[in-house]
Amino acid sequence: MNFQRICYIFLFVLLITGACSTRINRTRIAGINFLLDSLKSVYAPDERIALWNVSVSGSSAIISLTGEVDKKEAYNGIVEVFEEKYPDLENSIVLLPEGESRQIVSGLINNSVANLRSGPRHSAEIVTQVLLGTPIRVLKRENDWYLVQTPNQYLGWVDAPALERVDGSELTDFKRSEKIVYNEQYGFSYAEPNDNSQPVSDLVIGCILPVTSSVPGFYEVQYPDSRVAWVKKVEVISTGEVFNITMDEKDLVETARKFMGIPFLWGGTSSKAIDCSGFTSTVYFMNGILLQRDASQQTRYGKEITTSYESKNLVPGDLLFFGRRASDSLPERVTHVAMYIGDTEFIHASGKVRINSIDSARNNFLPEYVPRFVRAVRIKGEAGGKGIERISENEFYKEIISSSE
Repeated sequence: MNFQRICYIFLFVLLITGACSTRINRTRIAGINFLLDSLKSVYAPDERIALWNVSVSGSSAIISLTGEVDKKEAYNGIVEVFEEKYPDLENSIVLLPEGESRQIVSGLINNSVANLRSGPRHSAEIVTQVLLGTPIRVLKRENDWYLVQTPNQYLGWVDAPALERVDGSELTDFKRSEKIVYNEQYGFSYAEPNDNSQPVSDLVIGCILPVTSSVPGFYEVQYPDSRVAWVKKVEVISTGEVFNITMDEKDLVETARKFMGIPFLWGGTSSKAIDCSGFTSTVYFMNGILLQRDASQQTRYGKEITTSYESKNLVPGDLLFFGRRASDSLPERVTHVAMYIGDTEFIHASGKVRINSIDSARNNFLPEYVPRFVRAVRIKGEAGGKGIERISENEFYKEIISSSE
């Protein structure tokens, strides 16, 4: 056998071996991806509230897992399963926050309204908004942006000036302080105890600030970044009146009516501009209850009252959900939420915050809403679970609520 023929045979063997190895590798990666999808369905079925950025990559020599998760149980689940099924796999998955203390709250919102976006850039979609003084979990920083989680677990990116990082001692000081909640649709804080003085910032209903002193008619307050300002006493209430309130139907309706005429904004949760589920969640927040962020999440919790578009069994505060009912060929899809306020009427953010009626004889009846109705859900009496929490029982807010509040 001459040398040239030996070389040809050797090359052929290499090609065959390489092809087999590639097929085996592809099959193995497919199996790993299937396993990852199965784990994701368990630990992160809703990526709005659970970070799951995990992928598999590799060559014929090394296959590795890379990415990030924010839940310890998800990280442990991945490690446990892959150590059993693929012990030779290189695992480079990071549990966030990385290299920091595992304190639940590590930041406070520093602007009246902070936009949380789908990515670390101003051009990214607004996924939600968070108000001044809200306790936040910081997962990581990328340039001038933070990836954060809100008290109702929603994830998003916020620009650095809108957030103030806090350590344990700073958080303790904030917790011990007397705090107030802004209770008007819109207003300002001032450089002096005089509403003709220089504004320090604007304020919206739901903003939280600690009190440092007071004079007749004004509270002195301090922002998370140590700015000092004055707010009118008649425009605020104590945090105890929000955090520990006993929910009342009349109070819910009164709060909701404060938003009348506010324009619609996708992702909005503030009285500057608001979307449908941002509206219902903010109304309930001001009455001591933390709801999930989106309509498709809110509809999963509470007591179902009816699936018929009628008002006879409804009470003020019930949430009405609209979208598409499930059929043999299509799943349910909830896209809109409103709050019932009595006398056949509901209030909702659609174009702007407005009032419409279920009664076809009323002038404010919307016939196009009839086929879109999915269900009505009652929140009152259902607080205490994961999807409907009392603010005083939420793990984030517990970090800023003192025993006197």
